[in-house]
Amino acid sequence: MDRYTQKSEVLLRVMEEASTNQNMLKYARWMVILVIITTLSQASTGLSSKYDYNTAASHAWAAQIGLVACIGLVAFVVMSKTDDAKLKGMSFGLLSAWVLQYGLGEMFAKMHWISVIHGVIAMGILLHAMGLLRAMPGNNAEPAV
Repeated sequence: MDRYTQKSEVLLRVMEEASTNQNMLKYARWMVILVIITTLSQASTGLSSKYDYNTAASHAWAAQIGLVACIGLVAFVVMSKTDDAKLKGMSFGLLSAWVLQYGLGEMFAKMHWISVIHGVIAMGILLHAMGLLRAMPGNNAEPAV
């Protein structure tokens, strides 16, 4: 590769980064952190309800906040106009998993055996959100591969 080809590739990368709205990606990063926090609070309120604590309202509020955070995450990623297909796909995947989880929680609230499936999906959501947080570009860092 000659010197001019390398310079043109660097220039293309700089132009791509300039067209991406980094502020929107920063807000999307905060939404992922909020999803992680609400997932952990959902786990604590869900488990404590099994030990006769009245945490149903907190569990429902955390689910609603997490759903709004996932919608916000997708909105911020789309508004950032990033070309990163992995980032877009993972954000839509997290929203889809949260909608599935929310639907299971609403439809089968009285069936306690569904909590086995509900818990496994919650662990998947937590791991997916942590992977998405790692895939998000930092302020001065390259995205993780």
